[in-house]
Amino acid sequence: MPVISIMTTKGGAGKTTATLLLGTGLAEQGADVCLIDADPNQPLVRWAEEANLPSNLSVVGSVTEENIIETIEEQSAKVSFVIVDLEGSANLSSGYAISSSDLILIPLQASKLDANEAAKTLKFILRQSKTTNKNIPARVLWSRAPAAYQTRSGRDMGTQFEEAGISFLNTRVVEREAFKGVVNFGATLADLTDEQVPGLDKARVNAAALVKEIIEVLREARK
Repeated sequence: MPVISIMTTKGGAGKTTATLLLGTGLAEQGADVCLIDADPNQPLVRWAEEANLPSNLSVVGSVTEENIIETIEEQSAKVSFVIVDLEGSANLSSGYAISSSDLILIPLQASKLDANEAAKTLKFILRQSKTTNKNIPARVLWSRAPAAYQTRSGRDMGTQFEEAGISFLNTRVVEREAFKGVVNFGATLADLTDEQVPGLDKARVNAAALVKEIIEVLREARK
């Protein structure tokens, strides 16, 4: 079953938020999903301790370079989707996960620092592809993007990446209070209420578009 790893070497880029939106979105559509928390800070594990998880969504933590491959293989044999939230460094654990993945997502905000770290992450993925002799599709995901427009620096960064042959997802994860609410309230978008967070309908549409596009990218990669 498909394994998706979400990685960037920069902290605060929206990696865990993207993992939660994608994982809970797939689960809401009826898929069995396992989120593997490979971040030493264990943000997904902490979220799961408070969240009311649907029965078809599980979170596995305490993953290290010694057991990450076995954990991915074990979970992918049981569920429809495995999503790995990697730690923010290019290390052996990340390398092992990448070599076991069908798709890598790289969250990116419109800043020079984010762009530099995204470039480092892409180089790391390319090295892993050569080492394993496996083509590993990667997509850059605009994270915490403005709702109504794209900044000039964002457009310039996007152009530079695309000219270098780096593909972006069409869907941007917009900066919304509802996405923060998923973490703050230990909930899924389906469980949150309008009293807890504003703009919930738009957030749900945004998350659904992300899930839909990821499924399309995975289908295309299989072809």
